[in-house]
Amino acid sequence: MTNDKSNNDNHIKHIRQTTHVSDQGIRFAEFELAGDEQDVSLPDKQSDMLNQEQEPMNPVAPAKKSLIVKPQQPLDMNWGEDFRYVTKEQQFVQKARELAWHVEGEVPFVAFKSYWPTYDQMASDQFKWYFYWREEVRSGRYPDTDLSYLFVYFYELIHGVGWSDPLQGYELMEQAWHAYRKRYAKLDTYLREWLYDFMIVHGLDMPIRETYQRFPRVLSSELKEKEWKRRFSLQPVELTWELLLDLLDYDVEKSRFYQESGRKDLEQYAPKVIALVDSYLAKMKGQRFIDRFQPRPRQVKRHLFRSAVYDHGLYGRNVVLTVVSLGEHAPLRSYITGLVRLTENKLRELRGFKGRLRGADVVEPEVEEVITRYLKKEIQEQLEAQRRQAIPEVQIDTGKLRRLQQESDQVRDMLLTEEAGQQQAEVINSQLAPESAPSVGASSGHSEDTGASTNLAVPSKGRSSRKSAAKKPDVFQAVMDFDADPYELDSLEVRDQLDEANVIVRSMNTEESESEAANGRSMGSSGSAGDRSMQSTGSLELKPLPSSEHSSEAGGIHVTDPHVVDEEALIGMPTVGEQLWQWEVEDEEWQELAERLNPIHLEVLHALKAGPNRSELQQIAEKAGSMPALLLDEINEAAMDTIGDLLIDGEAIADDYIDMLETLRSV
Repeated sequence: MTNDKSNNDNHIKHIRQTTHVSDQGIRFAEFELAGDEQDVSLPDKQSDMLNQEQEPMNPVAPAKKSLIVKPQQPLDMNWGEDFRYVTKEQQFVQKARELAWHVEGEVPFVAFKSYWPTYDQMASDQFKWYFYWREEVRSGRYPDTDLSYLFVYFYELIHGVGWSDPLQGYELMEQAWHAYRKRYAKLDTYLREWLYDFMIVHGLDMPIRETYQRFPRVLSSELKEKEWKRRFSLQPVELTWELLLDLLDYDVEKSRFYQESGRKDLEQYAPKVIALVDSYLAKMKGQRFIDRFQPRPRQVKRHLFRSAVYDHGLYGRNVVLTVVSLGEHAPLRSYITGLVRLTENKLRELRGFKGRLRGADVVEPEVEEVITRYLKKEIQEQLEAQRRQAIPEVQIDTGKLRRLQQESDQVRDMLLTEEAGQQQAEVINSQLAPESAPSVGASSGHSEDTGASTNLAVPSKGRSSRKSAAKKPDVFQAVMDFDADPYELDSLEVRDQLDEANVIVRSMNTEESESEAANGRSMGSSGSAGDRSMQSTGSLELKPLPSSEHSSEAGGIHVTDPHVVDEEALIGMPTVGEQLWQWEVEDEEWQELAERLNPIHLEVLHALKAGPNRSELQQIAEKAGSMPALLLDEINEAAMDTIGDLLIDGEAIADDYIDMLETLRSV
């Protein structure tokens, strides 16, 4: 709703005022000019003032106050100091210097989190904890704390609080960084740059102690160039795959060869090829990469202590640096890219991968030949190693083999005992048979002789027999007995035992020829005596001797005592094929090793003197009824117990001990 109402109280001529009222009750004022004001003359100010002066003063009217302001006395103020703007950073530095050596007693930890932390943002308990913790850190102890406390401490070190020498301040900052970087990985982003700025403003020439496997995305270009220059200056060049990627003009990780099968090869061999070519150029042309592709230095402006609470009035806001930009040098990037392309082409060829890359023609032919020979050698060795790993390794469980051997020995002993009992029963039955008198007489004679020889052959009081029996148990068979050691008897004892056995046989033959009637009468008693003697010994064997020395015309009897060791068996045990060996060594350890080894082991060592010989080693093992790996393990086990080292490496004599086997020969 609009209500138009003219204003009749207008005291200004030629102007019409109208008031409009809206539906919401809002009033609007409208002014209209009559249009004749262009011919109206404006009054002169001076004439108005003269007219006012000519008017008489009314004494009754109140006096008007003067509008003129009298000047006051100037204020005594220092505009430069009293009205100076103090920034947040300047306030922090001022207070940090006041609290440089403030220490608090031990207090409990209080959490503190702030984006740009300062003292003003700390509560009283946080304030106390910080100064207690700071004293601990200055003393070389690093208790657990929050990240904001660490930033306050680093801000202090940046502004020179807490140290007297710049080198001391650098070390304090670096020590605190390495103490807390595992918990707060965010520190790496800031401390790398702040330490570099600290070196710049104080003129320190500190080496980069942290090496990069891959440049972080937030790392400044100045630090990247410094790291590249350090790595290209090393001998040999040490470039990782990640650092090499930033120097290439193409994305090698999008290559089909890299994505399908060549990732491992490229990441392994491409950095090695760069180092190889750098060494080759240095040797042949006297120029390394860093000398051949030396870019011109350029100046860059660096912002100091970025993202820190830093007073720019201390060291300035920016600093100008002279940088040698290797990463942006086009000739170096082009040559490195060509080397990587050539490496990929050679790997594709060696791996049988189809397709080749272009752009590898920037590499010289002699350099290409060096790369080809190197990669071919490396790939062939790798394929040979893979082939050896693919061959199944035969492992023998020696414990299980020994158990099987013991079980077979027990079964053999049982069979031998049963066979001896059957033979004894047959002998007794043949003696008691009444069909033929000569056979009975012969049987009775043999029975009597057997009984007599059995009683005489038992060494109940022999010194050598008791000694040999105490040393070793009964051994019936030496073949396949890899754990049994040869008897260690003196030659004198062996001769005594042999002489005793010969005397017994001669006495038996003499008694047989003297009396045949006595033999017939004592048939039964001699049979029973022989039976009892065989039961008492339990392990005697009766064998016809082929030698005429131990037999008579009627047939000799060979008596085997389980406690008597035959000299011939002693010399040959446990050799295969009756082959004897002689090994002249002077050291006690090697002498002990020679005594520990069996002749079959010595034959293996003799076969390996000239180098690995798988076929001959297999023949020796088959002849011994064993396996090559088991024989080699037994030799190494004896070597470890005596000389304290492995004698055989793989299937060959260890290089350090080849000379020791020169004196080993067969007799």
